[in-house]
Amino acid sequence: MILKPKGAAVNIQTAASALSNATLVSVVNTNTTAALIENSNGNEVYLAAGERVLIEKEPAETLEATTGATTAVWATSVAFRN
Repeated sequence: MILKPKGAAVNIQTAASALSNATLVSVVNTNTTAALIENSNGNEVYLAAGERVLIEKEPAETLEATTGATTAVWATSVAFRN
């Protein structure tokens, strides 16, 4: 898979972000513990320590991370092709 960054990385652990109305977001958990990623519709997914995933979302939806730690959870608007 080839990822094309479409914006600057945002630490979604410090505040919720819509990532410039992105519809596809690469999220990486740099913590040593799992992170809870929640969108503004209340849907949640856990992300293991060190894991990176692609999350599809609606343009207006925000993403926010909760870890209980101080290390960042970075999210970047991306495009991809297989």
